[in-house]
Amino acid sequence: MKPDASDTSPAHSVIEALTALQDEFHSALQIYSARLEQDIARVREAVSSEASKKKFPEARLRDLRDMLTLLRKSPAKAGKGRRKDLKKFDALVEDLTMLIEHW
Repeated sequence: MKPDASDTSPAHSVIEALTALQDEFHSALQIYSARLEQDIARVREAVSSEASKKKFPEARLRDLRDMLTLLRKSPAKAGKGRRKDLKKFDALVEDLTMLIEHW
């Protein structure tokens, strides 16, 4: 039996490749999202642990103030869904993580 013309057309191959690309994109997005959420949770946990203490060392207090400044000045606009906004979220979380790493 001869293959159907639609099965061998380049358009069919492109559709299959686009479907595979979409699946890969969704997978990468889920992994990225999970990693970022895990990093945010780790920062939140570290700050919560510090909040339970009665007195903060001066360096820690400075770090907390820096974190608050970073969070308040976050330029990301989630509603627009742009790649550069994702990069800003990533950079912000990276900065916050760096502040707690030496605690």
